Amino acid sequence: MGNGMDKRAIRQACQSIRQVLQLKLQQRRSRQELINQGIMPPLKGSAAFHEHRRSLERARTEDFLKTKFRCRPERSELIRMHILEQTRAEPCLQATQLQLKRARLADDLNVKLSHRPGPMELIHKNILPVHSSIKRAIIGEY
Repeated sequence: MGNGMDKRAIRQACQSIRQVLQLKLQQRRSRQELINQGIMPPLKGSAAFHEHRRSLERARTEDFLKTKFRCRPERSELIRMHILEQTRAEPCLQATQLQLKRARLADDLNVKLSHRPGPMELIHKNILPVHSSIKRAIIGEY
């Protein structure tokens, strides 16, 4: 009986693997897409020509990246634009430092929100505009 259960489990595992493989085959890119993306050489072209073309494209990409690298803004400019933080902390600690800074700001905001005046106090100090008859009634209760 144990042997039959093992065969059934193996058959089910093989079936599920077959289904996964069929799905992968259905979703894979066509040969023409691979050729257009430069991953596979064209059927009629030589492999050497394809490799030469790929090396030229790689060189063009490297030149583009080098140009972008040379034209990138200085660190001070990135700090001014709020892209980088002005910190002396090690890069591995910067994320933790930023989390701590945000937590401190949230705590400070919560403290300020807890000490803000209520609507009655704002009405009493003539900060919140209210119709005069309502104001008299409120101040009379105060």
